[in-house]
Amino acid sequence: MKKLTILLLLSLGCAATGTPPPPPAPKPAPWSQAKLAGSDVPAVYRTEWRKAANHTKCALLAPASLPGVLEATPRSAYFAGGWAVAYDTPDMRSAFGIAGTGSRASDPAYDEWPYKVTWEDGSSAGYGPEGGTGPKQLAYLRLAGQDCLYNVWSSMGREHLEQLLNELRFVEATATR
Repeated sequence: MKKLTILLLLSLGCAATGTPPPPPAPKPAPWSQAKLAGSDVPAVYRTEWRKAANHTKCALLAPASLPGVLEATPRSAYFAGGWAVAYDTPDMRSAFGIAGTGSRASDPAYDEWPYKVTWEDGSSAGYGPEGGTGPKQLAYLRLAGQDCLYNVWSSMGREHLEQLLNELRFVEATATR
């Protein structure tokens, strides 16, 4: 009972001072880890990125691994002015994917996402149900130092989208050109 009283008094003290707890410190950006070698990425990534009008302003980004997926086949996907790779599973076309869109990261875009994350490098993502209702989950990803808006999507749920975001890495530019 004594411990409960002390905890209650401590919590009331924080509430009485009006001091909210500090926000959690941003975590390191997944893409700040070592870049992937071009040979570690499906060739469709390199092919689509090379063809994209924005490849000089929109670095190639790919997942280091595919969380929670046993079978998925990457293929090219269309994004005007940019590049995209979608993954098809035996049960679903475009189950998940990533795009370096033709939109600039600084362009106005939808920002009423129910979930947001910011990383140490200043990169950020807003994400949630596509179109506000889903079922597909969509993230608008802005990477520090890149001029394009990345889209990352998953039809496999929010947790899968979050895992996918955490697997994203830059791909060695020398291996992609």
